[in-house]
Amino acid sequence: MMLRRPTTWRKEVLLWALCLTLALLLGGPLILWSAGSARLQSRVLADTTGLTPPLAGEEPSPPVPEPPEVLGQARLDLAALAEAFSVDDADNVRWALVRRTPTAAQVYRPEEGVDWAALRQVSQTGTILVPAGFAWSFNETFQQGPGYKEAGGILAGGHCALATLFRAAAVRAGLPVTSRPHARPIPGFSLEETVNILWGRDDLVVRNPTDRDLYFLWRVTPEAVEVSVVPVTPALPLPPLPDWRGATVAMVYGRPGPGGWGSLGQTVIADHALYLARTFAGRVDEWNGEKPVVVAVNPNVAMAGRVMERELYLDYLIAEARRQGYYVMLDVQTGNEDPLSLFEGLMDRFLQENVWFDWDLEHTAGGVVDAEAINRVAAAYFARREARGYTTPGIFAFYVFKEDQVTNPAALRRRYPGGVVIPIFDGYGGRDPNPARDKIAKTARVLALFGEGPFGIMEFETRWGTRYDRIPARDYFAAYPDAQIVVSQ
Repeated sequence: MMLRRPTTWRKEVLLWALCLTLALLLGGPLILWSAGSARLQSRVLADTTGLTPPLAGEEPSPPVPEPPEVLGQARLDLAALAEAFSVDDADNVRWALVRRTPTAAQVYRPEEGVDWAALRQVSQTGTILVPAGFAWSFNETFQQGPGYKEAGGILAGGHCALATLFRAAAVRAGLPVTSRPHARPIPGFSLEETVNILWGRDDLVVRNPTDRDLYFLWRVTPEAVEVSVVPVTPALPLPPLPDWRGATVAMVYGRPGPGGWGSLGQTVIADHALYLARTFAGRVDEWNGEKPVVVAVNPNVAMAGRVMERELYLDYLIAEARRQGYYVMLDVQTGNEDPLSLFEGLMDRFLQENVWFDWDLEHTAGGVVDAEAINRVAAAYFARREARGYTTPGIFAFYVFKEDQVTNPAALRRRYPGGVVIPIFDGYGGRDPNPARDKIAKTARVLALFGEGPFGIMEFETRWGTRYDRIPARDYFAAYPDAQIVVSQ
C-alpha cells in the first residue's frame, strides 16, 4: 500500500483493551485495515512506547467476488452454536472476523465496546492469505483483540468453534492441519473434528504444501459463518504491490516481543507490527511533501546466526503484509555462521514478492565484511526473485555505521536486473560541540563510500534516541530528503 497526503483528515478513534501483563498492554490489541480500506489517516504519536490502534477505516469493504474454484468449504450455524453454548460464543465468532474489516467502525465504540445487537445484523466477507509453502496460525491471526467478551468463563470464548470451522474447510481442501480436539462437540461437527483454542498454548495450524497461493474466504451473515479454501486466481487476485521507486519507504525495525527490542519490541503479534508501521508511515507522510510513502516492517529474524523460533509469526506477518500491500524486510545478524548459507536458508523458507532482506554488518563475526561477500548474498537473492518470476523490484540492504565496516567498498555491486542494493546508515554517534551536525556529516561520509544509488537512514527512537544525537528523527530525516528508506528503531 502506498500512502499519499490526503486532502482531508478524519479523527482517529482510539481503541485499547486492558491486558493482564505489561507486555500485552504495550502490544495493544488491534482492529485492522483490510486491503480495500481507505488510505491511512495518520497521526503523530507523542509517545512511541504505547500503541493506540485505530479503527479499520470508515469506508465499506469492496465485495469479494465469487471464486471460480472452491477446494474446501464448511459452515457454522450461529443459532445452533448459541443454543449449544451461548449467545456470547456466537457473538465472539462474529466479532473475531468483523473486527479485521472496516465494518468494525460501525459497531464498535471505545467507550461503549461492541454494539452486539448491530453486529448480529452484519453481513461481511473477508480473506486470509496462505502463500504456497507457508503455514497459517489461528492464534497469530485472532488472539489479543479489543471488544471480545467472556463466554463460558473464558475471554473470547467461541474461538474454538471458529477454529473448528477453519479446520473443517482446510481438511476438506486436503490441507494438513495440527490441532487438539475440544472437550465438547460443536454443532455440525463431530468431537474428532473440533479444535481447542487457548492463546499461548493450543492453536490450529494449517499448512499449504501446494504450489498455489490460497485464500481462506470467509462470509459472516446474521445466520451463519461460512469458510472456503480457494486458490488465488485472476478472478480473486493478490492486491498489487506499490512501486517503491520514487517513493519513501517508511520502515519500523526491531525484534518483536515478548522480550524484544527496537520499535518492534513494543509489539507482540504481527498485527501490532503492521499497525506500528502504518503509524510511522503516517508520521513520515506529514513531512514528506508530495512524495508518496510505502509501508514496510523490518523484523530481526536471526541474532548471532540463530534464527528466531516464531516461524508462524513470520508466516502470518509476511502473508498479511502482502494482502495489505506492504513490504517486509527480514533483518539478519549472521554472527559466526556462513553468511551465504544462512541467507539462502532464509530465502528458501520465507521469500515472497513483498519480502526484502538486509544484512546487519555490525553483528557479523569481526564486524567487518568484504564487499564481495555482500555481492554473493545479494546475487543469490536476486537470482531467486528472477527464478520465481517476480516483477516488482526487490531490495537487498545492509546496515552500516562505520567507515571501515566494508572492505573494498568500490567493488560493491549496487544494481541487479531484479532490483538494487541499498546501504542504510544506522549510527547515532554525534560528537560535541554539535552532535547533530556531526551525525549528519558522518552519515554522508559513510554512504559516500558506496557510490551513486539509493540509500537509507535509521533513527533510534525507542532506545538511545536523542540522548546521544540531540537530533529528533524528523530533523535527521529532513537532512536527507532523498533517502529511499527511513527507518525507526
